[in-house]
Amino acid sequence: MKIISWNIMQGGLGRFEGQIQLLVNRNIDVIALQEITNKGVNLYKDALESKGYKYLVDSFSLSAEKELLTGARKYGELIASRWPLTFLPPKEFDIPWKERVLSANINSPYGIVEFHTTHIPPGCTNEWIKIETLEGIYKRLAVNVDKYRVLCGDFNTPEEEKLDGTILTCAESITPKGIIKPIGKWGHRWSKGEKSVLVDLANFDLIDAFRYKNGYKMLGYSWCLKRKEKSILKRFDHIFASKKLNIIDCGYIYSVRKDNLSDHSPIEAEFTPV
Repeated sequence: MKIISWNIMQGGLGRFEGQIQLLVNRNIDVIALQEITNKGVNLYKDALESKGYKYLVDSFSLSAEKELLTGARKYGELIASRWPLTFLPPKEFDIPWKERVLSANINSPYGIVEFHTTHIPPGCTNEWIKIETLEGIYKRLAVNVDKYRVLCGDFNTPEEEKLDGTILTCAESITPKGIIKPIGKWGHRWSKGEKSVLVDLANFDLIDAFRYKNGYKMLGYSWCLKRKEKSILKRFDHIFASKKLNIIDCGYIYSVRKDNLSDHSPIEAEFTPV
């Protein structure tokens, strides 16, 4: 079973055609796309359906607040599957912008996979909505269940990962002695919110697929922040999955950014469920 999660940064027709071609060429079973718009969602759905992805669901069609999906809320998600799926109600997540999580039960040949994809609003422009979204995701998924589960998407976190496994959020600083401290009165809740998904969901069988296969000797990245002549690499895109899905490979497709198909590299994972 192969899945891919990709913030597509929806663009013009040339970019769209290249994106669809890449997805088809990689022989993916389940596709999760983020940063798609209501204006473009049907274009992607029609193209993917014509390529064999007969089962699709998008966050716009499920939204009970369609009139609000403009401005900062104009982005949504799309799941496309080769296998039948049943969407799960957005109201299951107690988050500010419910269109920012899209969920479905996918009837794979290996059994039902509870599949979630998200695009976490960036904190620099949306402040506490970012943390409230992460807290809501953790609350919904921090349960012990006897089923396959996947959570993937663009999480806009962490700020930094170090080779020894240390994870830093944007609300933390590290002293010369290596002690991590929250910044100001707000730092504790902010960091806890980010790490609740990045780290703590592993206690509920949602493990970081990339780290599980590659450790911390390979830092990896999916997005690049440009500051003057400096490039700061960020690993914002993740796949968290049940260990019993048996993760056999997970990595980023770096050529996408070079080819200007998106400003995010997709993350792809392959499983042989047991």
